Amino acid sequence: MNTELKSSLERLGVLSQVEELGLDSADDILSKSSADLQKLLRINHIQASVILRAASRDVYDWKKRVKTGDELLNQDTSMLTTGDQIIDKVLNGGVSLGMVTEITQLALQLALTAQNPKSKGGLEGAAVYVHSEGPFPSSRLDQLVNKYPASEQQQLKSNIHTVRIRSSEEQYQVLAYQLPVFLERHSNIRVVIIDSISAIYRSEPPADRNRFDKMSEICELGSRLKKLAAQYNVAIVAVNQVSDVFSTEKNSNDDLIDSWMDFKLINTDENNQMLGLFIQSLLKKPILGLAWSNSVNTRIRLARSPMLESLSTRRVLFVEFSPITSRLGCELSIDEDGIHAISPE
Repeated sequence: MNTELKSSLERLGVLSQVEELGLDSADDILSKSSADLQKLLRINHIQASVILRAASRDVYDWKKRVKTGDELLNQDTSMLTTGDQIIDKVLNGGVSLGMVTEITQLALQLALTAQNPKSKGGLEGAAVYVHSEGPFPSSRLDQLVNKYPASEQQQLKSNIHTVRIRSSEEQYQVLAYQLPVFLERHSNIRVVIIDSISAIYRSEPPADRNRFDKMSEICELGSRLKKLAAQYNVAIVAVNQVSDVFSTEKNSNDDLIDSWMDFKLINTDENNQMLGLFIQSLLKKPILGLAWSNSVNTRIRLARSPMLESLSTRRVLFVEFSPITSRLGCELSIDEDGIHAISPE
């Protein structure tokens, strides 16, 4: 336990209680949630946050992770393959390291492709999978690993480190305090997947916190995730959900449709003629609003055509915005082996 952490505990008058509880190190303290510390030490949430921040700095010093311009220019610029050549082409090589990418699917697929050999577009690393929408999707993972040799399947699953979160408080603690420490100690982690960033906030009763506090927390998490992605040169992939947009303004839908008029798919000649098929899905807005959108480097949207008896459902992947690639897309299909672009005829 370093001097700063010990000083913080002494200043709050809880050092002796911490020692009696056997919390002998910063790691021990970080294993507790804010609620746990409040209950064990009889302190408020502000004091618990002070202790957690001091413990986090004990094991993870931001100042030691600052990079010079020369280091940034010479750092690894590898991309994480999606496992599909056409989708990778849309993304200008794959999912970027050092950035935050928002998607609506592909999460488990990326947790596996990160482990592929570099000769196959992988990063020969491991993945962290933070999930909040029920149990970990192990059945879907079993389907996806079936295409790999039987001798590799168990190791592929073991290289995905999973964390389940059940509340916004727990999500904040995991992403703000525990994830930096884990990345510091496991240099083979190449992708961090958050599935999903918005589910916890949607499930919370509106009366639990006011809107300002929630937006403030989302902004802070976004900033922290960007720093982690850059400092450790990992791909941070956040799954987000979408919802319908309701507006009383007369021309609001026209403006939204105009924003998708550059719709272009690289594996079909239909392009704008297909816009009508997917516009209903594309007009939905990602949840969490601008507070989260400003934290995202690249947003990848998946859309589908309406489900009609007379027509088969079609799906597309589209880059809504990105600093490294154009607004392109491709038509795709989803099967037991994952998500794949449809090969042009």
